[in-house]
Amino acid sequence: MGEALREHNAGRAPDAGRGRVGITLTRALAVAALAALAACSSNDRGERASAPGPSRTQTASPAGPQPGEGGRVSLSGPARVALLAPLTAPDAGAAAAARDIEDAARLAIAEGAGDVVALDVRDTAGDAATAASAAQAAAAAGDALIVGPLYGANADAVGRAVESAGLNVIAFSNTPSAGGGNVWVAGLLASSETDRILSHAAQQGWRGVGLYYPETPLGRVARAAAEQSASRHGVALSPVMAYPRSFEGIQDSSQAFDASFEGSGAATVLLPDEGQGLQAAASFMRYHGIGMRTPILGMGGMADPELQRDSSLSNALYAGPDPVAMSDFAARFQAAYGRAPGRFAWLGYDAVAAAAQMMRAGRASGDDRPFGLEEITDPGGFRGVAGPWRLTRDGLNMRALAVLTPSPSGPQVVSPATIPGAPGS
Repeated sequence: MGEALREHNAGRAPDAGRGRVGITLTRALAVAALAALAACSSNDRGERASAPGPSRTQTASPAGPQPGEGGRVSLSGPARVALLAPLTAPDAGAAAAARDIEDAARLAIAEGAGDVVALDVRDTAGDAATAASAAQAAAAAGDALIVGPLYGANADAVGRAVESAGLNVIAFSNTPSAGGGNVWVAGLLASSETDRILSHAAQQGWRGVGLYYPETPLGRVARAAAEQSASRHGVALSPVMAYPRSFEGIQDSSQAFDASFEGSGAATVLLPDEGQGLQAAASFMRYHGIGMRTPILGMGGMADPELQRDSSLSNALYAGPDPVAMSDFAARFQAAYGRAPGRFAWLGYDAVAAAAQMMRAGRASGDDRPFGLEEITDPGGFRGVAGPWRLTRDGLNMRALAVLTPSPSGPQVVSPATIPGAPGS
């Protein structure tokens, strides 16, 4: 790790001014970033932008299999696991993600899961009704667990469709409100990211952190997650300010945020945006002197390859999966399919690997319902592509994340992957 980063990690001296080092350059970068932002759509962030909503609660049928019970399997052969994905979705990006997820799931089968899991791939077409029908057909065919679908809204429909059959669902969504009842979301959650990065901030002695976030569904989810994480780790989250995700919105509100930050005692700022919005916000923070002594903090948006070389994010810190482990998975995927995996591919691998782990445990104990509530929420969790992870009783998940810093050669590890508050994870 370079000397400059160590100096930033040492923290900001209480009486140090924030200076105007490099104002000309950072102002130019900010203007360029905002010009690009003005030309782009603000709806380019996929499912991470889904708004939170009421979670499903578990309900019991008076007769037949109970929610959370899991499907019954034969311990003498592989368990049938349905994979639901939008293979023929009208949206080309969703269809490509589905193909990646399916291929990664088949890679898990080839790398050992096939001894205990038989994959039953079914198309959802990206539609909730089709997804529900596919899930019902899978249950009728004897599948014991559902993995997928990709979208949170569809996950709710799938969960309801197989609830009476006692089946559980591990969805690829990262929308928190999609979890609950017999549905778990396996996607990387904002709560995991904020928990890891604010835990690191507290360890560095940065007990005051500002929050400057976009007035978008993603921003609101991130704010709620950051407030919970800050309270958990003894970090004062102040000042807190939202910005309209536009040229004028970021330009104008950054001045007001700087004025509040100046007298707050905060050491740094958390920017939970991505793409050109993140680039613009970071540029203006640097222009106002924020992040010159103590690194700007971020979330998964900083992993964008386009931003790894951005000077406004030099020495920034963010939470993300272990890049070495992810590179190893990418190399295996490339060798198997002749192309690089997309950003969601690893979720397919993790879900099938988890099913295989549960099935092996079921065989060892003689449990012919290996995908029940207790097994899915085992505190010991699972070993995934990027490290340990586990599914929680509230339908969510926790993943081991590293603290990373962007660099032209890709993310560099500052602190190894852990789950805050989970010894031995």
